[in-house]
Amino acid sequence: MTLAGLLLIVASALKAYQMLTEPIVSKGLWESWEFFLVTVPLEMSLGIWLVSGLFRKAAWLFGTLSFGFFVGVTAYKALTGELSCGCFGTVSVDPWITLIALDIPLFLLLLIFYPRGEKLLPPPWPHPLHCLLIAIPGAFIVGALIPTLAFNKAPDRSDKYILIKPDSWQTDNAKPKLKQTVTTTDPNTEPNLPAEINDTPTKPAVEPNEPNESDLPDWQLMLNHTDIADQLRDGVRIVLFYHYDCPDCAVAIPLYSEYSEQLAADDQIKFVFVEGPPYAPQGKDPVPADT
Repeated sequence: MTLAGLLLIVASALKAYQMLTEPIVSKGLWESWEFFLVTVPLEMSLGIWLVSGLFRKAAWLFGTLSFGFFVGVTAYKALTGELSCGCFGTVSVDPWITLIALDIPLFLLLLIFYPRGEKLLPPPWPHPLHCLLIAIPGAFIVGALIPTLAFNKAPDRSDKYILIKPDSWQTDNAKPKLKQTVTTTDPNTEPNLPAEINDTPTKPAVEPNEPNESDLPDWQLMLNHTDIADQLRDGVRIVLFYHYDCPDCAVAIPLYSEYSEQLAADDQIKFVFVEGPPYAPQGKDPVPADT
């Protein structure tokens, strides 16, 4: 039970870190921010309980049922082709690895090594000092975790920019003209309203040949850190930002690749795939290496 408890503590801590540092963008129930807000403290609580040794038979029962549930969820993700089990936050682990190396073995170990000769509920009661040393720190950790996650939600960047014409900063000292789709939570503002933005400075803050990187638009800033920048400066560029384990990206990339092939004769229109970190492991990138 101790090993299972330690695994739950590590997994819940990694998911808590993800909730505090990255926006949860999935709209499905099982991967929504609200679902994580409920399950992460419960997972942490169960892990502390399994490690503590308090009320061992009751802890064993809840732990066995939980790992049986984990086996079902991980197996479903593996069979449906998910690239990550989602068990360890930002650390991506193949569902098959989690299922075969962790969930099934721990579930079987819990079934085999159940606490014999112990009652499900007391008496006898555990030693008061043991109970006190476990209960107070555990309650403090879980009690602090819940408001920390609830009131420190990672900001969701809702601005999406589509480049209309990538004019060079060096040639005319002007930022590109962008079309912006704004998603807002202001009740007085209608969301998702497209608006034309001409973000051209009246007076450049720096010399044309030495732009300050903090003042550059997103497109030009990306070009400064791209090894194929010269191929992207002119013409119309359709940019798809993707992540290797994003299910929506896996659907969109083949469609945009097909569009790119259909427009291959038009050198003025290019499709650009930009991968976001953490980057795909070997063989997991949905965009072919020769793209």
